[in-house]
Amino acid sequence: MITDQDVHQCRLQTIRDVIRYAMTQFETHNIFCGHGCADTYEEAYFLVLRSLKLNFEDSERFWDARVSNAELKMLLERIERRAIDKVPTPYLLKEAWLVDHPFYCDERVLIPRSYIAELLKDELAPWVSDAENVTRVLDLCTGSGCLGILAAEVFPNAKVDCVDISQDALDVAKINVERYGMQDRIELIKSDLFNELAGRQYDVIISNPPYVTDEAMANLTQEYRHEPALALGAGADGLDIVRRMMSDAKNYLAPRGVMVVEVGDGRAACEAAYPKTPFTWLATENEGEMVFLLRREELA
Repeated sequence: MITDQDVHQCRLQTIRDVIRYAMTQFETHNIFCGHGCADTYEEAYFLVLRSLKLNFEDSERFWDARVSNAELKMLLERIERRAIDKVPTPYLLKEAWLVDHPFYCDERVLIPRSYIAELLKDELAPWVSDAENVTRVLDLCTGSGCLGILAAEVFPNAKVDCVDISQDALDVAKINVERYGMQDRIELIKSDLFNELAGRQYDVIISNPPYVTDEAMANLTQEYRHEPALALGAGADGLDIVRRMMSDAKNYLAPRGVMVVEVGDGRAACEAAYPKTPFTWLATENEGEMVFLLRREELA
């Protein structure tokens, strides 16, 4: 607990000082950087700049700006929670960034991150030939709604259904949908996968479902244990949710529709479970073979 006396005795004065101090604390306490930051510098930079509501592009202008006592107390408290309690920075800020888009998030949802976001930047080309012809999109296991919102931007003529089994997640998604002014184009639906979607068909289905194996769940770092287990765990081979999706998806895809699903390092498990299915594995700028694509006719 940071007291006013701690702040008065602290010799940190500038933003530069606080970022340096945060890095030292993060290194000393061996934090795990896995929620959008590559290292302790990026983590410290993100936490300090956005805690002060400063834009990243303005950082050099304010590098040597002094922080007030109230600001310093707030920053020290957040640095302590990140270093000691291992609370991920996006939860401390109530903010995560995905392909240059900020999203609200808290511990009701998985912190926004998905390789599918990078693929959406390219309009899923060449598998979707014309983004303007896409009229219905489904974001299954939507969480914070981030992928559904990105899809609505990429496919300007599409109505988007954002589906999750968790009402808590949908409450967070509602905040983001309203922030992006997408209420008229995005419908939030509480459903266990396709159960409440009878009669609907989609040109594009995207999903970042739970895919962490039981073994990996047992060995999660402290940072990931702050996230809802419902959004992570998926059985012995990580495919409990994917199997259910694969068995029903064809009924909800329009002719020439495509399904894009993130499975992390689950490629081997997918191919072992479905040896006759012609998965197309999509590469992103930073990673390969984390996401598969299937056309409607390729689903059994």
